[in-house]
Amino acid sequence: MKQWNYLEASFPAADSDEASGILWDLGTQGVEEISFPSGKVSIKAYFDSSHDIRRLQHEFKAQCRQARVRLFKCALRIQAERDWFKKWRQQLQPFTVGSRFQVVPFHKSSLPLGKGRLAICLEPGMAFGTGTHETTQLCLEALERCVTPASTCLDVGTGSGILAFAALRLGAKKVVACDIDPIAIEIAAANGEKNPGASKIRWVLGEIDQVPRFKPDVLVANLTIELIEQKFQKFDQRLRPGSWLILSGVLSSQASRLALLRRKSSLELKARNKKGEWICLVYRKPYVPAKILSFHPTC
Repeated sequence: MKQWNYLEASFPAADSDEASGILWDLGTQGVEEISFPSGKVSIKAYFDSSHDIRRLQHEFKAQCRQARVRLFKCALRIQAERDWFKKWRQQLQPFTVGSRFQVVPFHKSSLPLGKGRLAICLEPGMAFGTGTHETTQLCLEALERCVTPASTCLDVGTGSGILAFAALRLGAKKVVACDIDPIAIEIAAANGEKNPGASKIRWVLGEIDQVPRFKPDVLVANLTIELIEQKFQKFDQRLRPGSWLILSGVLSSQASRLALLRRKSSLELKARNKKGEWICLVYRKPYVPAKILSFHPTC
């Protein structure tokens, strides 16, 4: 049975978003959060056993001090994957996102859907993206506005596959999803078995560079700020005139880091949506106007 290392920390609720952002930047594979009436938040952040958990603990504490996050405690623990999975299964219930989606865990798939809702079926796992996190919800809401039945879509860092399934349910004619984590691709493909038409999705293990060369109508990436900075130019290059770029995984306090990159690109910022301390930035690659030819009479 696979073992997972995790950091268990507690801090004031006001520091929750900042602390969560640090943990995602450090590469956590999943976060479990509990809020208490006292105003304290307890969090478990799971990491693959290949990570040096003591180094991560040291780095987490250092970044919390720098961000002025008030840690009450930060301890190391080990947990079996089966226990973590069982708890997720018990806790995750069907819920609605945006105006069109209803996320349904496998074991609740027989329950009726809300009127006009599109079902996304998921089995909770170690891959990021069950729809409960603000960044995933922001991306789902942005997809509602950008994806049409004629669209093609590229999901970079697909995690559980939730955004790829959402694009498909909105009528996208072609969906490609990639992730560098083989566990994520395995979980996403398994989730696809419960989502109608998901056999049309092409799952790619690797970076955006490994994705077949096509220019999608919509590119969505729910990543960390560091990864988005690294890939921003590649995202721009993948888009054709009129295409949409949806980015999240970014704290409001980090948005200025992308403003400079945007100014160096051809992209136009069309929307900036926020939930808690997280934001979703929606860009569009402008159409190139046809050149106007001027004719001058000759003497």
